[in-house]
Amino acid sequence: MLSTLLNYRLYANDIAKSIQRVSDQATVEREAAYYKANIGKVETVDDLLKDYKLYSYAMKAYGLQDQIASKGLMKKVLQSDLTDANSFANKLTDQRYRQFAASFNFSSTGTKAIQTPAQTGLLTEAYSEHRVRAAAKVSATVTQYGNAVQSITNVDDLLADPVLFAVVAKVANQDPATADKAVLRDALLNGSSSSNTGLAGLRSMFNFQADGTLQAGNPVQTASQIADISATYFDRMGAGASTQAAALKVSYFNDRIAGITQASQITDDEQLFGYVLTAFGLDPTTESPSFVLNILNSQSGDASSALASMPTSTSGEITRKNKLVALNAAFNFTGTGAVPAGETALDSATTTASLEQKFYANYQTSANSDDARRTSVMEARLSNMKTINDLLGRDSAFGKAAFDYILTAFDIDPTTESSAKIRKVLLSDPSDPNSYVSKLKDERYEKLAAAFNFDAAGKVTTQRLAQSVSSQTTTGSLYAATFGKDVSTAQKSLITAATKDYLTAIGEVRSLDDFLSNDKLVKYALTAYGLEKEKISASDLKKLMTSDLSDPKSFANTKGDKRYVDFVSAFNFTPKGLIAREADGVQGGAKLLTTQNQYVLQTMEEQVGENSEGARLALYFLRKAPSITTAYGVLADKAVFETVRTALGLPASMANMSIESQAKLLESKIDFGDWQDTKKLDKFITRFSALYDIANGSSSSSSSVLSLFGNSSSGSTAGSLLSYL
Repeated sequence: MLSTLLNYRLYANDIAKSIQRVSDQATVEREAAYYKANIGKVETVDDLLKDYKLYSYAMKAYGLQDQIASKGLMKKVLQSDLTDANSFANKLTDQRYRQFAASFNFSSTGTKAIQTPAQTGLLTEAYSEHRVRAAAKVSATVTQYGNAVQSITNVDDLLADPVLFAVVAKVANQDPATADKAVLRDALLNGSSSSNTGLAGLRSMFNFQADGTLQAGNPVQTASQIADISATYFDRMGAGASTQAAALKVSYFNDRIAGITQASQITDDEQLFGYVLTAFGLDPTTESPSFVLNILNSQSGDASSALASMPTSTSGEITRKNKLVALNAAFNFTGTGAVPAGETALDSATTTASLEQKFYANYQTSANSDDARRTSVMEARLSNMKTINDLLGRDSAFGKAAFDYILTAFDIDPTTESSAKIRKVLLSDPSDPNSYVSKLKDERYEKLAAAFNFDAAGKVTTQRLAQSVSSQTTTGSLYAATFGKDVSTAQKSLITAATKDYLTAIGEVRSLDDFLSNDKLVKYALTAYGLEKEKISASDLKKLMTSDLSDPKSFANTKGDKRYVDFVSAFNFTPKGLIAREADGVQGGAKLLTTQNQYVLQTMEEQVGENSEGARLALYFLRKAPSITTAYGVLADKAVFETVRTALGLPASMANMSIESQAKLLESKIDFGDWQDTKKLDKFITRFSALYDIANGSSSSSSSVLSLFGNSSSGSTAGSLLSYL
């Protein structure tokens, strides 16, 4: 009869070939083929439980064959939300159940949707911040304008400068790309009778003479005029509610108010009109300048005045009138709209400082309200969208509001972008360097493509995620575990902050290059999987992430270290470097491969056990030991504990000791780091094999050893069966 060590060596010396021999067995092939052909038909937990062949195959793969009859228990396990620490599967001490649940997509993953809640959250967040991003760009242009305009001496030089021309055209409500230079020149020199208020007001913003030159000693624009055109440019670019624009508006008002002698000077000036209405909580875009002029001219006690005649039937009408009453009281105009001789436009009880305070309190109210309304419309439209045509098309009620919102969120101008181009972008894979969107070399479009889930035919599909939600949770737990059990409050804060940053960053990864270029992200993941101290070059890291775990010769598998396989299988990168979509169905991709590999491995170990139970224990220990880092990990697995106890020559009676005492004893005799070293691990197994044969001889009872596997856990990562060399 062959010794335990020799039986073990027959399999372990070339475990890949040993596993392949088992895989090629007719029975194993048939079972694998049935599982692969039918698991995609399963839609619910009950579907799986009803198909005994599928259910028993999966249970055996994760070492749970002794629990096949416990369908009630397994249903609760499969329905568990693994992102919830208090869910049923997570609260069970036996990790096999959690691993089993994680191998399926019965919870939230793999759902077909135009957008997942997370994607919608990122979209609305991007939209809410678009004003900030736009303001930064506009501010840079305004600064450039302010520096360049001071050297201008004639109108033609002004219009010849690209930056100055673009600002002037936009302020005049013209598209800089198509604006007629001659029309702008005429408006700058002679004014304009155009109904376009921007074009009509251009003349007052500059000091050109009729011939286009400047009078000696006169600047092309005063500081007040620069503030006026700058603030107007902010408005035209949709950034009027920014802090930068607000400061310009305050400066312009404070500079002009002392020279105001007529109420019409306020209502005729776009910036002054907007400033005073905003200060009193009124919307400049909905109030008529002529009506506001009548309000400013209204006199106390005049029952026929515009202010006295306002309706007050509803609470809304009362609120609006109260605001206009306050506006009227802040200024000092007669019934003809003039400032009384010797007085100022502002009433003595109102100062520029108090008005400024009111303005700053309200200047973002309208923009925020508008953003909230647009977000509400977009979300309502999104809930009814079924295809890419719904996204790109015009809605009968809201027009292209959703389309405009989405493009604006990614800083793409909806007024100039074609639907045909956006369609190509949305059908592209941003993780593929050869795709249409990647070749545009524009991050805005890559973010847009990653925000929606359409397949090549424009149909709704599942999301591309560099890492599934369940794997993100696992990675976070592993990272926290590296700090040990006695974690200080300061360390907890650091772990929480690092994990929050990780989850945010991994959710925004659109390609393998995105992942590899984020050193902080990579370091967190490597730490979680115990690889932070390994010297992994950038090129090797890329080889790892593109390893085909089903190929025993792939880079990750040939490392001979289970940690590398665990690390790679925690992500959704394909051998081509693309990001795979979340599995369409309850199990697919790496999870399906893991289950099938686990089944073959369990079968091989069972077959080994028919000839040598000691060899089965040795092979099982070879598989499990590298992932065990504490004495409690040994004690939690009966088969591992038996192997360790035998190898260390410890008496069976130690099981009568308290758990704490057993753990201390094991910790005094084991350097768990040795189990990460293949040579030291092999030496440990060799010792076990020899002592096992001495203790059991050839007449050992197989039933006693078989019982050890009834409460032991199995590995869970794709390709792990190939990582024991």
